[in-house]
Amino acid sequence: MIEGQLKKDVKIEELIIKKDLRFEQINNNMNHLFDLSMKMLSPIGYEDREFIKRIFKIASSISQGSNFGSAYIIDNHEIEFIDSFGLGLKELNEIKSEIKMCKNSPEKIVLYRYSYLKTIKESIYVGIYQDKKLVGGFSLHIDNDSKKTYNEDIISRIQMVQTFSNGLYRIKKYEDYKLILQNDIVQSFITALEFHDNYTKGHSDLVAVYSMQIGRELKLEKHQLEDLYWAALMHDIGKIIIPINILNKTGKLSDSEFDLIKKHPKIGFEIISKSETLKKIAKYVLFHHERWDGMGYPNKLKGNEIPLLSQIISVADSWHAMTSERPYKDKLNKEEAIKELIRNRGTQFSPNIVDTFIKILEKNISK
Repeated sequence: MIEGQLKKDVKIEELIIKKDLRFEQINNNMNHLFDLSMKMLSPIGYEDREFIKRIFKIASSISQGSNFGSAYIIDNHEIEFIDSFGLGLKELNEIKSEIKMCKNSPEKIVLYRYSYLKTIKESIYVGIYQDKKLVGGFSLHIDNDSKKTYNEDIISRIQMVQTFSNGLYRIKKYEDYKLILQNDIVQSFITALEFHDNYTKGHSDLVAVYSMQIGRELKLEKHQLEDLYWAALMHDIGKIIIPINILNKTGKLSDSEFDLIKKHPKIGFEIISKSETLKKIAKYVLFHHERWDGMGYPNKLKGNEIPLLSQIISVADSWHAMTSERPYKDKLNKEEAIKELIRNRGTQFSPNIVDTFIKILEKNISK
């Protein structure tokens, strides 16, 4: 009796472990999709080749038991295989003219059970489209000798990947990524903050724009520009915890109120650090109120102890603060604000970032 119960308990435990692992895999795939959406929707270009390869890897993970598969792009009406498993990539490209492409659909995956190929029991074909034009895709296959099958759960999840891929690709190609950002976690945070703090309406977007201008002028690497964009967009997110009556106060803040406001970089850091996708930018948010002379907060970093991306956000943030209406001060015109940047060059701000931004402003004035 006891032995039978023990066996039963072991089976239940095995089922629980399998279920937990399945949930973990689903969560990992969702994280990968979110990470991919961040890259696709950022203002930095993300190549079709890399996008399709990433989607292929996610789908391969979901498919569980596929024996082989391949991903391709269409370039100048020619197919080029760009990734594979269980099949040689070089060999695929050598015989690509002999391969007949399955007729894909932008709306749904194509599933073949018991394919005409004797060695294949089941196949899934996924196409990625722009305006009904096939730009690439991938296929997954189960060997005829395998006991695995593409069940309804796997099919629906790969269908979800295709829907995600085609929607994201279409929006990116139209460069209208803000349509999807409205439903994205980042924009949700920003929208919530704008309702909370009247001043931040449009502030985050403009700080991101100014930061990117500086980053491009400095010729930052692609990955640095991506991090800069998201950090600038999220730089004030910690203010969402600050009481609304303090944030929107029209009079002078008391010492205790200002001390509370000064906590927003650390609060932002803690919020962003909890996201697996965003945590790498958390430090840039944490240090965006540090000063070049070491008199900033929260850590009193000095000079180049302050991360470069935080130095950039500091100047962009201050520029927008100076040139926009605030409840407690008049806005400065462009010439007055430039004088303020120069006056605080080497004390509040990095000299190099100030010089770079002024150079950008002067270029814009001369246009």
